[in-house]
Amino acid sequence: MKLRSPSQSGMTLVELMITSLLIGVLGLVIFSLLNTGMVLGGKNTAVNVAHQQARTAMLQMTENLHAAVSPLQLVDVNGAPLPLNGDGTINNGPAAGISFQLLISGPLRVVADANVGDNVVTLNANGVTAPKAGDRLIIRSHSIEQDIIAVGGTSSAQQLTLAAPLTVSISATSTTHITGIITHRCSYIVSSNSLQWNGPAGIKTLSTDITNPTPFSTPVSSGGASNLRFVAAIDLSTSDANYTNRGFKAANILLNGTVPTRAQLTDGL
Repeated sequence: MKLRSPSQSGMTLVELMITSLLIGVLGLVIFSLLNTGMVLGGKNTAVNVAHQQARTAMLQMTENLHAAVSPLQLVDVNGAPLPLNGDGTINNGPAAGISFQLLISGPLRVVADANVGDNVVTLNANGVTAPKAGDRLIIRSHSIEQDIIAVGGTSSAQQLTLAAPLTVSISATSTTHITGIITHRCSYIVSSNSLQWNGPAGIKTLSTDITNPTPFSTPVSSGGASNLRFVAAIDLSTSDANYTNRGFKAANILLNGTVPTRAQLTDGL
């Protein structure tokens, strides 16, 4: 009997090359699909985060500007007020920032007399947010608007040391209700493509990738005069400066609006 040996034949070199090529193409297609999904997912995440960040900042700005109790001042990136125009009129911007005062507490009763030349005013701050250094004391009845540099005493007799001596006396506080309020000077400024909030708790970055370095201005009427019904116009745009390797831009939005005026409790800034 003649036995047959099993076949020893296998894949040729050409077959191996074709198989490897097919596997490589299939792997490239799968990788491309996964990469596209990851890029689109990252893009959508960046868009959502940027949009939410900018919208949250816009809402906070609108709320704080509407709550301002002082005139608003356009400022540059260093916080300095914009200079007047050449003809002496107000510079309506645009500007990198805007400065204003927010009410911290009050009205608070003045509980001790003070003479011209004194730099200490005593208030009853019982049960309210206590004044602190860096805040501002406003007593409209006596045209007193001063920065507070130190605080002492007790809550029922809080002694506020002012930045400059009084130019008017405060008298008869035991028989007359003389009241003051406490404010804090705040600002929004765009610096290095970031929107920064400088409030009672310090400086905080609200939004990044700001493309408009001067988003603040004073609204003007159709005739070119300052529109006194509004305190500020905001033109906030944000965009990620980076592109993906497929040419996608992460975010590009524009938010704008005007903020109406509210009653002002102070005369100065």
